[in-house]
Parts: sequence; structure tokens; C-alpha cells
Amino acid sequence: MKDKNKVIKKIVNSLNANDYDSARKIIERDLKRFGEDEEYYFYLALITENLETKRELYSRAISIKPDFMDAYINRGLVNNELQDYENSIKDYDKAIELDSKCALAYNNRGYTKYKQKDYEGALKDYNRAILLNPKFKMAIDNKANLFLNICMEDDKDFMEKYHLSYGIAEINDGNFPDAVKHLDEVLKDNPNSYLACFYKGIAYQALANDKKAYECYTKAIEINNKMTDAYFNRGQLIIKTNPKGAIDDFVSALALDSKFIDAYYALAAAQKNIGLYEDAIKNLDKIIELEPHAVNAKAFKKLILTKYLKK
Repeated sequence: MKDKNKVIKKIVNSLNANDYDSARKIIERDLKRFGEDEEYYFYLALITENLETKRELYSRAISIKPDFMDAYINRGLVNNELQDYENSIKDYDKAIELDSKCALAYNNRGYTKYKQKDYEGALKDYNRAILLNPKFKMAIDNKANLFLNICMEDDKDFMEKYHLSYGIAEINDGNFPDAVKHLDEVLKDNPNSYLACFYKGIAYQALANDKKAYECYTKAIEINNKMTDAYFNRGQLIIKTNPKGAIDDFVSALALDSKFIDAYYALAAAQKNIGLYEDAIKNLDKIIELEPHAVNAKAFKKLILTKYLKK
């Protein structure tokens, strides 16, 4: 298996360098010796120019491995080029069935629907692709092209979801100021978006702006008092400056999720800080009950017992 992976890596490197002759040699000389498997036909299809032959090779790969998602996506592209739109859609449907979060499959299916003049269907798929990956340039460009050629407008609901998804993506990428900008766009049209308030709190917390983070978490909780993570994050913000307030927040989080181990640990830390050692021990015991191998909880419990309770 390791040898085959090395061979595939060589093929990919050759393809990336547009050196199809070398790729073909490696496929025929090295990959083929591992047997007639799905990778052999898949990579052979990649370097084949004739569309009918290309489609047949992807089909052979799928016949060997019926859950070969990349082969369905690529065969969908070939079917689209052959103007076999019905089978192209079927290939993308199957890819989405295998991975419902595959933005590429939604984008490609949208393009096929566009070719079929199913503009509403195309827009729906482009939007889904963009929400799954807000920085997916191909889907964004395809959607822009659709709007350029067809008189259509984005609905307000999509724009809210788009800016929320983009804001979350920016947080995940560490671009916190940009995240705040996108989340502000959500709140401009929907001031009651508790998710936008919550993620804006995360962005401000990462920017060390605890005051604004606290305000955002508080606003999120005011809108939706079932936000477990908002209580927890707000408690973490004030654990040193307002331990009693932090305790209230951790208790609220645990009331919503009785198996929230991090909240038990944070609650125990806050209780220890104000001398509620026995209460802290009870919460650490709860962690150990939920997770018998909780090393940190055991060590924290031992510290409290030996240093503060003298046991």
C-alpha cells in the first residue's frame, strides 16, 4: 500500500507539472502492476483526451469501487462536456449522497443545471456550495455569471447565511477583524442573530477585546438563553475578575449540557479561587465519573486535597 501511494504521488506531481507523458509512463509501468484497481482506471482517465474513452475509464473505476466520489465528480464533468446532462446530474447526486458537504459537487451540479436552463436550481446549488465554502471562487464566479446573464436576485436569507458562514470561515483562518466585518453585515439586517453575536464575541475575544466580547456573548444569551457555549465563553472571560459571575455562567452551561467536561473543570477552578474547595472536588469527581482517564482533573483534585484541604 505504501508503494502504491508513492506511485500515485509521482503521478500527481507529473500532472501538476503538466507532464502527461511522464504521468502515463508511471501509470502504465508502475501503477498497473498493483492490479486492475480503481486508481489505475481513474488516473488513466485523467490523462485521456477522448471524452467517450475517458467516461468509460471512470465508469470502470466506479464499477470496482462504487463509493469512489472523485470518479463520480470527474465523470459528471465528462458527461457535461458530452452534453449528457441527465447522467451528469446523476453523477453529482451520487457524489453528494456520498459526501453532503462536498462544495465542488454542488457547484458542478449547479453548472450542469445552468446548461439545462434550470436557473433556479443552478442558483440553489451555487448558494449551497458557497455556504459550505464561502471562499470558493469558482462557485462565486459561476453565480456572478448566472446573475450577469439572467435577471435574478439574491434573497435576504442567503445573504445573511453567507456573511455568517464567511465570518466563521475568517475566524477559523485567524482573520478576526474581517470576521467582525462580515458578522456586522449579518447584524445590520438581523440584529437578533444570536449566532452572529456569539461568533463576533469569539472574534473579539481572540483580539483581546474582552469588553466587547463580553457584550457580544451577553447579547447572544439575551436573544437565546439556550446557548451553552456563550455561557461558557463568557464565564471564561470573567473567571479572574468576577469569579462568582463566572460560576453562575458555568452552572448555566452545565444545566444545558450535563456532560460538558470543560465547564465542570472551569467551574471547579472558579470555586477553588474563592475557597469553595469541597464544591470544586465534587465537580472534579463528576469529570472523573464521565471520563475515568481524566488526568488533569485527577491532578487538580489531588492539588486541592493536599494543599488546601490537607488530606
